[in-house]
Order: sequence, then structure tokens, then C-alpha cells
Amino acid sequence: MKKLFYYAMMAMIMFGSAVVLSSCEKSSDDETDSGEVDTRLDNVVPKDIRDKMGRYITFYNGVNPPNVEGVYLMSPDILVYSSDNTFSIGDVFSDLYFRLSNQNSKNNTIDYQENQGQQTQVGSGAFISGEGNNFTIFFNNTGKIYDIKVKTAMVISGTKTSSGIANLRYALALIDKDPDPDNIAMEIGEFRIFEDKDGLTEFSEWPTGTRAGGFSIELPSFVSGSNLEY
Repeated sequence: MKKLFYYAMMAMIMFGSAVVLSSCEKSSDDETDSGEVDTRLDNVVPKDIRDKMGRYITFYNGVNPPNVEGVYLMSPDILVYSSDNTFSIGDVFSDLYFRLSNQNSKNNTIDYQENQGQQTQVGSGAFISGEGNNFTIFFNNTGKIYDIKVKTAMVISGTKTSSGIANLRYALALIDKDPDPDNIAMEIGEFRIFEDKDGLTEFSEWPTGTRAGGFSIELPSFVSGSNLEY
């Protein structure tokens, strides 16, 4: 049976033919100028998983992130790495719009909304860390694949520029799940990394005619909404 993965924000829908690329490894944790480190990431992505993910995405863990409020378009949205090999490196997914708002520089939290494939998810109070123009947004959320409850982690990292976000990478990992005797969900600790192929996730306008949805988030809590089910 082909394994399915509950995407933390939406079901990513592959389209068109895959473009084969080689995966690019990145450093794990970024050094901060001030020496201060945001330790909340330890509660969202366990260290053993983060160490593996860190080969493909940089975690900017400083406590002085840039202001990243705005609407962005990730296109073309391609797969950089899949730890369970369900998809191939370079596979192309639907364009991803996301909005960042209400950034709180005191608590280093931010509201997140995304749209992909006519499905919109809305939440508030995700964590943000970073230093200078570099930042990382991260949170846990819960949902269901059929009747199997799963807990995932979502991470977005990049560099704020005058045109948008450079070198953005977007990670989804399965942190925990209920008993899954038929192996419908992918295994705990597996993850996928995506990026904007052209290296720049540009400012954009929010798409119209989208369908509302919801999901639950942990550390911190998302605005109430029904869990997505597949």
C-alpha cells in the first residue's frame, strides 16, 4: 500500500511532470550574533528529527527575527527531499500562497494563513525566531488521516529581502501518531522538504475564491476549527 502523509497545513497536490533535481544540503543551526538562542524549537521538532532535517533546511534560532509580514507566493513549489521516498526529488506541487500577519516582536509569535489547491487554513500564534534578515517560523499541529490521529511539525526558513523571501525552505515532519496497523500514515520521524525553485518567494496578492478549512495546532494553539480528514 502506498503511504500517505498528512500535510501540516493542507494536502499538497502534485501536478504535471516531475523535474529531476539534485538535493542540496544545508547547515543545521545558524550561529546568532547576540549568542541568544530561541529554545522553543526544541519543543516543536525533537532534536533527533531536527538533526536529520538540518541537512536540508537551516534553523535560524536567534531571538531577533526580521518583520516578515506580507503575502507570499511559493512557485514553482518543488520537493527537495523526502525521507521516506514516497515522492521523487524535483516533483512539482501546486503553488502555495501564505500570509504572515500580526507579528509580535515581544513574544516572537506570528499569525499564519495559507492557501493551496483552493484550500485555505487559518491560524494564530506560531513561533518565529531568527537574526538579522534570517528567520524560521515553526509550530506543531494535529489532524487525522482517515481515523488515525497524527501530530506534525511545520517549519519555514528563509531570508527576508525587499522582493520577498530568498532561499525559502518549507519542512513537514510526522512527530507522532495513534496506532496505524495498516501503515496508512508515514512513519514517525519521516519528513519532507520543499522549496521555491527559482530561489525567491515573491510578494503577492491573496487569491480569491478559496474554500475555508481548519486544523488544530499545538504549541501554541490555533484558532478553533475542524481537523482536516482524508
